[in-house]
Amino acid sequence: MDNPTQDLRTRRDRTIIILAVVLSLLLVGACFAVPYLLSSGDSSTDAEAERGAAPAADGKMSELENFLAGEEPYIEAQDIVEQNYVDEVGEEELLYAGARGIRRMAKEGAEDEALVDRGITAMIDSLDDPHSSFMSEEELEALDTQLSGRLTGIGVAMETVKNEIRVSMVLDGTPAQEVGLQEGDIVKEVDGRDISGVDINEVVYMIRGPEGTVVRLGIIRPPSSDIIYYDITRREIEIPVIETEMKEGGIGYLRLTDWTQDAATKVSDALAALREGGAKALIIDLRVNPGGYMDPAIQAADLFLRGGTIVTSRGRIAGATREYAAESGVEWDLPVVILVDRGSASSSEIFAAALRENERCILVGETTFGKGSIQKIFRQADGTGVRLTIARYYTPSGASIDDEGIAPDVVVKNPVTGEQDLQLEKAMELALSGM
Repeated sequence: MDNPTQDLRTRRDRTIIILAVVLSLLLVGACFAVPYLLSSGDSSTDAEAERGAAPAADGKMSELENFLAGEEPYIEAQDIVEQNYVDEVGEEELLYAGARGIRRMAKEGAEDEALVDRGITAMIDSLDDPHSSFMSEEELEALDTQLSGRLTGIGVAMETVKNEIRVSMVLDGTPAQEVGLQEGDIVKEVDGRDISGVDINEVVYMIRGPEGTVVRLGIIRPPSSDIIYYDITRREIEIPVIETEMKEGGIGYLRLTDWTQDAATKVSDALAALREGGAKALIIDLRVNPGGYMDPAIQAADLFLRGGTIVTSRGRIAGATREYAAESGVEWDLPVVILVDRGSASSSEIFAAALRENERCILVGETTFGKGSIQKIFRQADGTGVRLTIARYYTPSGASIDDEGIAPDVVVKNPVTGEQDLQLEKAMELALSGM
């Protein structure tokens, strides 16, 4: 059997995490059907300042409203929102919000295309829904790249800690590792721009880029306060979704980094291999897994449950309201410990809640992100898209975890820096004891 100390020392070398992990936190990253944990980086200053205002009492459309109502991309986007958003929304209020959002840009003489994009952003921002957004062609392209399992970047995962963007993982064999980036490094500059206060999603987009191009990072490495500069050449990075290992005492370890379309099949295959290898208990690591597709998470949960509710969803459109129940028969009936943290979101939360509330696991780690809604990507004719909340989901007990998350049964926090994994140590302890 493996030595647990060696396991901990080599954790970074074995752990493969999607570069855009916290995107989801944002990122996070999923679709999040829950399709995707990807956020638009667009701002909405004007719309936010005017949010809640009502259309003119005389019912007449302003010049800017008339402009937007005559632009096909805007019309298409507003129709998508009216017909599919989880809550019923009014046509006039949406159009008014879009027009208010472009007033300043119109005064400054912005191009029509920019005004339309801004109008769509303001219209969607008026929903006051952090998970619905307008997506540019570039953002959709980045999303498609993520879903393909290949990224063009430098090979790090990042997270926000105390208002600082820190490197949470350096992937093995990547440009970041080759130049010497380390876990715990604080990112201060990207290509000469101070990123203090910049959303982590935007920082990720800044670091990504075409293969063969160079990005310059300014890094602070505690305890020093000096900035170290690294010029890193981007290249394509293949991200495996699942990792398995047999640990000491016959404990199977399964780490899942994204809920891709084939995730349930991969989990099923991994369970079969671990059982054949003599596993007596299982640790499922969903830390920093921001979600992905919803159906694979439901299918994977069914591998562990003989019956009961997995999750329910409620929405306005056809098929959005339903209950997902486990079928009879299981592929794993031995003890299960699930590792979660604040980066575990959406589909990961669906899976974890289904097993915990059906008394099939113990949760170890930190409270999860708290994303209790389902999004769908609507692609528009001009190449842009609308990411829209179409339903909300509820755990088997009927609880909504939106903005709340799932509190673990055993709370364990890992140190910000260093290689010791206290959460995994506790999961091993519980698994070895049979819980």
